[in-house]
Amino acid sequence: MKFAKPLAAAVMTGAILVPSFSAGAANSHKLEQKIDLSKIAGYSTGATSEEGGVAEIIKYNPDNKKFYLINGKTQTIDIVSLKGLKANGEQQLEKESSIDVGKAVNSESFAYGDITSVDVNTEKKVVVAAVQEKDYRKAGKIVVMDYSGKILKTFDTGVQPDMIKMSKDGSSILTADEGEPRAGLEKGTDPQGSVTVVDYKTGKTKHMKFDNSKVIDKDVHIRNKEGGAAADLEPEYMALSDDGSKAYVTLQENNAIATVDVEKGKILSVKSLGYKDHSVKGNELDAAKDGKINMENLPILGSYMPDSISQVQIDGTSYLITGNEGDATEWEEFENVKDFKDVKDNISLDSKLFKGMSKKEAKEKLGEMKKNPAYDKLEVLTDRGNDAIYTLGGRSFSIWKADTMELVYDSGSEFEKITAERFPKNFNGSNDDIELDKRSVKKGPEPEDVKIGKADGKVYAFIGLERIGGIMTYDISKPKKAKFANYLNTRSFEDGIAGDVSPEGLDFIPAEASPTKRPLVLAGHEVSGTVAVNQLEKETKKSKLNEASVFAGLEKLLKDVLKN
Repeated sequence: MKFAKPLAAAVMTGAILVPSFSAGAANSHKLEQKIDLSKIAGYSTGATSEEGGVAEIIKYNPDNKKFYLINGKTQTIDIVSLKGLKANGEQQLEKESSIDVGKAVNSESFAYGDITSVDVNTEKKVVVAAVQEKDYRKAGKIVVMDYSGKILKTFDTGVQPDMIKMSKDGSSILTADEGEPRAGLEKGTDPQGSVTVVDYKTGKTKHMKFDNSKVIDKDVHIRNKEGGAAADLEPEYMALSDDGSKAYVTLQENNAIATVDVEKGKILSVKSLGYKDHSVKGNELDAAKDGKINMENLPILGSYMPDSISQVQIDGTSYLITGNEGDATEWEEFENVKDFKDVKDNISLDSKLFKGMSKKEAKEKLGEMKKNPAYDKLEVLTDRGNDAIYTLGGRSFSIWKADTMELVYDSGSEFEKITAERFPKNFNGSNDDIELDKRSVKKGPEPEDVKIGKADGKVYAFIGLERIGGIMTYDISKPKKAKFANYLNTRSFEDGIAGDVSPEGLDFIPAEASPTKRPLVLAGHEVSGTVAVNQLEKETKKSKLNEASVFAGLEKLLKDVLKN
């Protein structure tokens, strides 16, 4: 976009301010930009898709200063170099080469279906990828390659490996094998989810299934009671402890996290994460589609349902950081969501479930929701009971103690409040259009991936918002008192798909491994098919609006000024 120089300068200095949002907004000190995060380079696959799946999971290799990107459109791994990257200005990166994994692994006994995840290990000098079979009921593969993409070896996984991790020392490779019933239950099968652990030195492989009921807490939600936990639990994402001895695996649809003993190849526990009480002050949400920003406390319990997970050790304690996206089950006849209007007459609130409202207040609020058609399309879970309104996702990120799954911190309503303040005309917009309030009755901003990075003596969490877009940054150096630090959105709201839309996968590059000598945050955007290279600057003393966020939010306003 082009701006007159005086206006551009005014934006850079913060002289032109974003319109404020007052109703229910978080305290102003929480919304200040504490650090600077700005885009310095970009890469485009040349393809976009409203359905997503173009530029997905991304991983940086500090040995050769290249990143490896899963390109869902071409079903390849794109290799892009960051050598020569400059700290100032915005550069356009070019693809160096591609790895055609499907062509390499196809055989008489294995039909390539999809590549889902990639990781890099500098100890063993390898790139590893998770590959699914074309037949959703069959086992997948781990593909081990050298840095150029030459296949060195393969290992079998469980069904539908969805995420891959290699331990820091290179001793083991793990996959979270989702096992979704993609053809439903009546016409198809429900494969058993599992966690695969490969001893890289010996090649010995273990497939851990959820067939021991003793390690599964009774309050873990099982959707398909007939099939039981072994078939119903669907491993999604995983994180490893610092020493690689434990793996923490999200079971998104079941609203739970499993802990795995890597060396013993044993599932230690499966714990439910409980529900987020939206009646409590600080947990407001917009649950109505009325074309307005309408943050309020309601008798709603949000099922956290995290997709991504990261682990970090702070002051000797291990914490898990989750992006609370939410996900419905919608496989043919196997579904667990309906519109509020279709179930509202069956709801009878249990007031003990709500800490922020009295029995009378909760009943009155429910009555208001039933009468107001703006809530009719609110997406609610149908298999959690009728004692509350249960919704998908927490619209937040959370910090949990790794050993107990105790909730330490949740960002509450801040994601929606911050995006409402910065982009009031596109609040809760989707990733394929810019309609105001479209996603309020769904999962709001829909937090996706979360990565942890250490910079300038502090620990930061970076969370991608799949729908409205952008990256939230929080200082989590003191986990119980995590604080908002920055919101960067490099999407253009002039059109439906422009700029960087729908961050799917993130990666953090510490300063010592960065070509610019400053920390970088890579973001693969699945709808726009682009990668943004964002640089983290030192903490600023003054509150400072992020340049990219201002440009995106004020584009139309500035054009109107120029016309006049």
